[in-house]
Amino acid sequence: MPNYGDPDYWEKRYEEQQGRTFDWLESYESLKPMIKEIIDSSGKVLILGCGNAELGEDMYKDGFRDIENIDISEVVIGQMQARCESMPEMHWKVMDVRDLKYPSNFFDIAIDKSTIDALLCGDNSYINVARMTKEVQRVLKVGGVYMAISYGVPDNRLDHFEWKHLHWTVSYITLNEGTENPHYVYLCRKKEGADEICEANWKEVEENLNEEDEDDLKPDYDDDEDEDRNDEDVEESEKTNE
Repeated sequence: MPNYGDPDYWEKRYEEQQGRTFDWLESYESLKPMIKEIIDSSGKVLILGCGNAELGEDMYKDGFRDIENIDISEVVIGQMQARCESMPEMHWKVMDVRDLKYPSNFFDIAIDKSTIDALLCGDNSYINVARMTKEVQRVLKVGGVYMAISYGVPDNRLDHFEWKHLHWTVSYITLNEGTENPHYVYLCRKKEGADEICEANWKEVEENLNEEDEDDLKPDYDDDEDEDRNDEDVEESEKTNE
């Protein structure tokens, strides 16, 4: 299995995929009804780990304008800036999801299409995901939503949205239910007082995640099934995009 948590893997992948696009898990068409229930076209949108997906483009064509696309890969940001030069109101920035360079209480929605899954495939996965959720919660407005689309089943993912530094209402929707490759849309709506709760509890969460062995923190499940499903999703998406 590729090391999806390694930034060098992505630089190489995007160099090899010059001129191609690749949408992880779900297209905008399948997500559009949920997105439009959360925000209208005037909302401020952050796309986390945008890669070379067409999500931002499709949202722009559907009337959204205030869209920030970020990715840790300089290669893919350069490619997508060139690809979308006719969409000047949409921005592309090299940025780490664990250290967002935006003001607090800024976005109405933050969309993550399998970025959480990629982080969980890398080293120090739990603390990295916690740092991302901390930053995402910070930049969301109260009432704003973190939408995480994942191949990970709820037993494998919900714990990551419930650490002590987070204060949001969590729900999820199952897509492709009853098929071999279901996907899950986790919706985390920021609550009043979230910033203060994060400030009060983050140090404790960070220390615990840094000190504890990650194997001791994980619930009693085998992640291999999820990883196998992710590989199947990648293979199927690549066939679709060829």
